[in-house]
Amino acid sequence: MSASNMPSKSPSTRKRRSVMIIAMFPVGAILGFLGGLLIEIIVGLIARAVFSAEHPAAFSMRFLGSLPGLGSLIGAILAPILYGRVGSSK
Repeated sequence: MSASNMPSKSPSTRKRRSVMIIAMFPVGAILGFLGGLLIEIIVGLIARAVFSAEHPAAFSMRFLGSLPGLGSLIGAILAPILYGRVGSSK
């Protein structure tokens, strides 16, 4: 493909795209936190219903308590990467 047929990107388009990638960090963190919290609630409800777990072990509580933070971290890392890949394929 010759250079004259390549679509040109204006500087304002590149600037908007970089701003959106930066905005994906907090959006991904919030969505990851909510996803981890949702998993924690679902697992807790299932464990309580199936095992009658009134007082779970300390290790399991630490593990379940770390899920929202872990989801937040993963979301903050993956959201900008996935946004960049989807946008570059267009």
